Amino acid sequence: MKQSLKIFLGEILTDDEIKLMNRAFDVIGDIAIIEIPLELEAKKKEIGKAVLNFKHIKVVAAKAGIFEGEYRTRKLEIIAGENRKETIHTEFGCRYLLNVEDVYFSERLGNERLRIAQQAKEGEKILVMFAGAGPYPVLIARTKKTEKKNVEIYAIELNPAGYKYMVENVRINKVNVRCILGDVKTETPKLGMKFDRIIMPLPKDAGNFLDTALNTINEGGIIHYYGFSDNKEIFAEEVKKQCENLGYETEILDVVACGAYGPGVDRVCVDLKIKNLPRA
Repeated sequence: MKQSLKIFLGEILTDDEIKLMNRAFDVIGDIAIIEIPLELEAKKKEIGKAVLNFKHIKVVAAKAGIFEGEYRTRKLEIIAGENRKETIHTEFGCRYLLNVEDVYFSERLGNERLRIAQQAKEGEKILVMFAGAGPYPVLIARTKKTEKKNVEIYAIELNPAGYKYMVENVRINKVNVRCILGDVKTETPKLGMKFDRIIMPLPKDAGNFLDTALNTINEGGIIHYYGFSDNKEIFAEEVKKQCENLGYETEILDVVACGAYGPGVDRVCVDLKIKNLPRA
């Protein structure tokens, strides 16, 4: 794909200008999301039209900001193709309807979501925090449905747009997930139950919710905790220490780097098994 983009851009950019472009870009459904260097702002429309040469891409959107705010969303500008930001993304047999500007979604986490889904065991009660448009709970539900696992899944999302799409994606994929709109800290205790597996896909701020997860996990349960780090082993030990400070003995089952966040920094998932709950 990188080589093809270089060929397409060669008709409108000089060799020096092509070097400024990040030739890797995200594709969610039929929408390509690219980054336009400031030096090439005047040629963004032409660059967008070049990206439309890729098969299946109907919309090209340029990043107009970083992920920010409590909903982790970013502004996008349509620079070529159809004038829309809603699409359907297909992944491992699941279909996700979403607006790429209103809801956080990364297609780069597809394999990581599958890794988690395949770990779900018969009879588990599972909580997905910060569930977004529902890629984790839907895939888990779809996987357990295929493998005939009796799994009970709850998913909490604060962003009303994300919640709306998650409800629709549960319907589209014909799976059973209880979708909850609200703050994890408020809604989790209301459930009044303990979980065997908790997924925390909020790398930037997950530490603020670790106590909520620990207070809701069964002994022997597993927490999938995400964060950003330049050293995954040290990061895992820091998370383990956080749990110990809260009174929980844990075992690190696995530490997985699941995508670059920045130069030398990865998105990391620590799989933690809760060995002992605090004594009352």
